[in-house]
Amino acid sequence: MKIIKILLVLVTFIFSSVAIAHTGLTASSPANKGVLQGSPKVLELSFNSSVRLVKLTLHDVKGKKINIGFKPRSVSSTQFAIALPELMSSNYSVNWMIMGEDVHKMKGTFSFMVRPTVPDTDDLKQNGLAND
Repeated sequence: MKIIKILLVLVTFIFSSVAIAHTGLTASSPANKGVLQGSPKVLELSFNSSVRLVKLTLHDVKGKKINIGFKPRSVSSTQFAIALPELMSSNYSVNWMIMGEDVHKMKGTFSFMVRPTVPDTDDLKQNGLAND
């Protein structure tokens, strides 16, 4: 009887590990380690299976939390889009946590950089800041 219990625990552990190993972030926009000219309007996350996005935070390079108004999602999906406020030039880190259909949680992080927008040369010329 003891051997059967041990086998059941091992089988359960193996199958739950396989399920967790296959759930994860497949793409994001901005992309991991992406460099953007100007602030992105939306943060998009794509996962390879249907999950609930239960936590999402955004921090700047100084560790300051940026308010993105995120609320945990009660509906499972493979894609999520969150509107972003105007972001200043800085490095940002995104921390996410998902919950799969099997109620296992998984978390991850990625980062991106926002650089200042390059002014349009016509705008510079109109303001007398560029040569013809």
